[in-house]
Amino acid sequence: MHCYDVILYVRLTNEFYCKDCSNKGRAVVKIKAQTGARIASRPLYGYMKDPEDPKRHIVPDPDTAPVVKRIFALCAEGLGPSKIAKQLEADQVPTPSYFCYEKYGVKLTGLDTSRPYAWSPTTITNILGNETYLGVTVNMKTTTISYKNKKTVQRPESEQFRFEGTHEPLIDRQTWEIVQDNRRHKRRYTKFKEPSLFSGLVYCRDCGAVMTYHRTHGEKEAKARFICSNYRKNSKTTCSVHSIREEDLYAIVLDDLRRITHFARQNERRFAEYIGKKRTKESQKEMRSLEKQISAMAKRQSELMSLFKRLYEDNVLGRIPDEQYRILSTEYTSEQESIKTALPDLTARLQNLKDSTSNFDRFLDNARKYTEINELTPELLHTFIKRVEVGERAKKYSRSAPQEIVIHYRDIGILDDMPQELEDILIQVAELDLEIA
Repeated sequence: MHCYDVILYVRLTNEFYCKDCSNKGRAVVKIKAQTGARIASRPLYGYMKDPEDPKRHIVPDPDTAPVVKRIFALCAEGLGPSKIAKQLEADQVPTPSYFCYEKYGVKLTGLDTSRPYAWSPTTITNILGNETYLGVTVNMKTTTISYKNKKTVQRPESEQFRFEGTHEPLIDRQTWEIVQDNRRHKRRYTKFKEPSLFSGLVYCRDCGAVMTYHRTHGEKEAKARFICSNYRKNSKTTCSVHSIREEDLYAIVLDDLRRITHFARQNERRFAEYIGKKRTKESQKEMRSLEKQISAMAKRQSELMSLFKRLYEDNVLGRIPDEQYRILSTEYTSEQESIKTALPDLTARLQNLKDSTSNFDRFLDNARKYTEINELTPELLHTFIKRVEVGERAKKYSRSAPQEIVIHYRDIGILDDMPQELEDILIQVAELDLEIA
């Protein structure tokens, strides 16, 4: 055997050995991940290893858990990651990497010991989007390309393992939902002042586009208004203005919120019965719609597999040229990936609807908490209101013409088909409020 052959043999042997070790290591990690056990070596910021079971369990860290709760609370009140980062820096709260360095003596990547309080908006964003703070463990979220290439890549959700209630949560489900809504609908700063109280909550009733805050130079703040963004962006051809003054919207939402919460507190049984019937009807309608979508996607997925098989056979047998095969194969692959991405979300939503009951109790708890609502605040709005839809006036540009305003309440939905008996009670509540005022 020549020297070159010996070297090649040794290299191949080492290659196979390294690959085999990598595969075995991955298999061990996957088995552990499937049981719901922790596979991360270091607890997430806000947690620490459980002294009684350090390898498998985490518990809230008394030093950092309050910081995490504060970050979520600030976001629920309407602050964005940049504002939260500046607030923590001003209060001299150590960054996660600096805290780890001080407590454990571990220098994490990117640590700057000369700036111990320099929070990054990216760090805040990562914290706000991490389900671990809900008491959820999600294993196998990332992987490396191979044992040779250690670049980290995100795994598709279908290959991840998710487990509920594996440790004590730091935030509740309602706070999580409010924060995620706030992050999806970021409040934009205007040239005149802080973002509007309603930014990200107001939508066009007709086209569904978000409504944007509008105020021209020289206008008084009282004339500030919301108009359909679709109307502004698309040359005013795809929708109409749907204009509503901010002060009018404020008065409408405040009045309706006060009446609904007051009624919920004073007539718990009747309101609970109404919400229960309403939610059941809405849920059944949505479940039927989701089942149809899932069935159609599953059928199409099966069709695509058959098409792939026939396409491959036709190409091998020379029935279709390589170029046509490439084009069709790319189209089918793209459609298949789209279905693969959407199907888990739809299935999860359907399962949540089947498992869930009315969240009336949560709404009622909030109504009991806020017994006196004299003004609207970001915290109050995001606690009770999911979105507000503004319709077009019966007569355009007329402030006196009727205009439909639909309020979607968090946990209980739209209250637009209330029985006459309950409507009469709400009118009495409104009249009582006027007498008190």
